[in-house]
Amino acid sequence: MAFAAVERLIAFRYLRARREEGFISVIAGFSLIGITLGVGTLIVVMAVMNGFRFELLRQMSSISGQLGVQGTRGGLDATPDLLGRMKAVPGVVSVSPTAEGQVMAVAGDKVRGVVLRGVRPDDLRARTPLSAAIDGPEAVRDRYRALCRSEDGKEIDWGTLKGFGDSFSVVIGRRLADLLGLKVGDALQLVSPVEIATPFGVMPRSAQARVSAIFCAGMYDYDSNFVYAPIADVQRLLDYRGMATGIEVFLADDAPPGPTRQAVAGVVGPQGWVFDWRQANYGFFQAIQGQTNVMFIVLTMIVLVAAFNIVSSLVMLVRTKTADIAILRTMGATRGAIMRIFLLDGLAIGGVGTLLGVVLGLAFARNIEAIRQWLQHTFDIVLFDETLYLLAELPSRIEWGEIAVIAGLALAFALLASLYPAARAARLDPVEGLHRE
Repeated sequence: MAFAAVERLIAFRYLRARREEGFISVIAGFSLIGITLGVGTLIVVMAVMNGFRFELLRQMSSISGQLGVQGTRGGLDATPDLLGRMKAVPGVVSVSPTAEGQVMAVAGDKVRGVVLRGVRPDDLRARTPLSAAIDGPEAVRDRYRALCRSEDGKEIDWGTLKGFGDSFSVVIGRRLADLLGLKVGDALQLVSPVEIATPFGVMPRSAQARVSAIFCAGMYDYDSNFVYAPIADVQRLLDYRGMATGIEVFLADDAPPGPTRQAVAGVVGPQGWVFDWRQANYGFFQAIQGQTNVMFIVLTMIVLVAAFNIVSSLVMLVRTKTADIAILRTMGATRGAIMRIFLLDGLAIGGVGTLLGVVLGLAFARNIEAIRQWLQHTFDIVLFDETLYLLAELPSRIEWGEIAVIAGLALAFALLASLYPAARAARLDPVEGLHRE
């Protein structure tokens, strides 16, 4: 829609209300402030939600890999040749065979069902979220230990991974250790569903394990349900006869998941099914996406309400400019020109509000952690529990595509809100307008 120079001149002059029209400027100002706050709030909330989703994905993929290979009922023969050919696929950084199954963990009089996951010792040491608090570099180790401190503030013995692989040693999550009352060096009985014949009859196969270390991944599912053990010990306990149940594939940051998945599937062939992290955690990320969509819709309604405040300010402006509109019509201005003048007024309010909202939202999103720290220290409140997601900072990730959508919606709402007052001004009869004056 093109606006002539005279239309822009008249529209912006109308926005600079005289003293007797000051109330109109107040209403327009509140409309502008409402759009600014609505757009800014929407940008900040979406940036934080994106940050959480990105960090959770990063943590999950650093533990279980971006791709996975699920074996058939008979298992997966993870030979060195197969692992080597998978690792040679462009974009693949490392591969890790696993043997996994459900077992009962018994510690004294406490019993809990857990996921027993067998991995190679070197693979476990390479997974930062699992090994950082145990044997990680000093700076990383201290940060993880500070974030994973016990609820009563007592120091935790995290153990070491140096002995992992000896005499059925296991590594358990911190929350599981709290639930079963375990600490490093304690014995843990693992009971599998596999039956074995004994002189006393058929009994489930079991093994006595020793807790060699405690990890803290920062995700409740891992910290409370997973037990890591050497893959050979797990294969014997669950009677897998040297077979793996799956292979975890870790990709480079710039590796395209789709083509890489197809290439890995070509290497694996019919003996396994290749899936990515979205399929493995479909329900979880669908729930996060659903929450994000609901937040977006709710906050968009705030922007919509603020934008439609423009209607009241423009309606009052049309009423006060009745004589001016009549004079313009008698001077040859068309209905379209009158309509464009008031549309431009509404778009100016919405556009300035949107611009200020984008600037304000980006400023808050980029400095959300500093703002959080200031609020916590000033008012002595906890706005973000660092131990909940094992994040030292409140995450924020700006998606420029979302910023464009938010700004476009705000401008569209401002345009829609301006249509009725502008059409009303265009339909005004010049004779009637002069007669009123």
